[in-house]
Amino acid sequence: MPLSAGSLRRRPKFAAPLLSPACLHRLSVPGEFAARLDDDDAAGVGEEEEESGRRAAAVLVVGPLGKVWRVELRRSPAGDGEAWLGGGWSELAAAHGLGEGWGVVLRLERRGVASLRVFDPGFCLARFCTPHAGMRTKDRPRFIKLLQQEDLEKMKIPEKFVQQQLTETYTNNHQNAIIVCPLGKFWRVELQREQPDVLLRDGWAPFLAAHDLSEGNILLVRYEGNMVFTVEVFLQNGCLKEYKTAALYLTDGTEGPSNAPQQSAAKVGVSPVKWKRTRRIEGTCLEGPNRKSRASPISVKSVRGTFCSQIGLLEACAITLKISMKKKGSWRVAFKTANTYGYINGPGWRKFCLENEVKEGDRLTFNAIETTVWHVVIVHC
Repeated sequence: MPLSAGSLRRRPKFAAPLLSPACLHRLSVPGEFAARLDDDDAAGVGEEEEESGRRAAAVLVVGPLGKVWRVELRRSPAGDGEAWLGGGWSELAAAHGLGEGWGVVLRLERRGVASLRVFDPGFCLARFCTPHAGMRTKDRPRFIKLLQQEDLEKMKIPEKFVQQQLTETYTNNHQNAIIVCPLGKFWRVELQREQPDVLLRDGWAPFLAAHDLSEGNILLVRYEGNMVFTVEVFLQNGCLKEYKTAALYLTDGTEGPSNAPQQSAAKVGVSPVKWKRTRRIEGTCLEGPNRKSRASPISVKSVRGTFCSQIGLLEACAITLKISMKKKGSWRVAFKTANTYGYINGPGWRKFCLENEVKEGDRLTFNAIETTVWHVVIVHC
């Protein structure tokens, strides 16, 4: 049963996956993105008319290392929608070693301010510093892909990404991956090794068709771990493709929902803490606390009683949560019942949230391996 998530409100983004030499000095951006980015009063600097007649506005670009760069956003006086990042952009590009074949993604933070992510010629998110041992980085692994004709039936995952991120978890020549699409659906796509490449194959073409994707579209793929990927879709002009509704359920990679028994999984979203009432959305009950816990931003997670009864969970007990069935790590959480639903909370749940960096807005999918052993797929927002 789908979980309706309403309209998706993402921050506007612009993607340029393959920079040309000219883009290192002047980066063209779509007029609609420029209109949102333009702020007449950004950084306290107003518009100015250049001798060339082109209107220029100052915008701030936050680089991958946190340094703020002042860049000129210019738009054509002809009113044809042409816009580009000019003065200051070449210095920013040079400082980060950008060259031909690199890629960038700009995300609008607020009027006059954008953040920058940089992708190397191997299409992977560029790292400009090495975190200390045991330190978790906020930026999850990503790669960017400009769809070509040969990618429409099967798509090659960048070799560098496979080596850095999938070596330990990708052990078979055929293995299923889960793709979380912009509509919120979970698609099963088979990973297949064709030496020396790893390809997204069976289920990939239906995924593209369902989202009206073709040659020239741009995909930004983020790896959540345990063979779970989230995908953002960009139009040919580099602007983020907007989807108005979302439905959350597993598919078998070909048509419609998966044929797996309904009792084998509960799909639940993390409730924003500002909600002070219980909301029931079709098959799931989400309950938000009145205030944020000091120990964890998520203090209560509830699931509808039908799921509990179907797996034989009828009374309070301890549940074991696992994020990988191949690894030994697990978390014991308290399961309790109340009227028509059950819920998990307490120190074990808070520890699970903290150690797995579960935050407000993240999506969790619970799969009941056994009555009291649940596998959790975490999709971070």
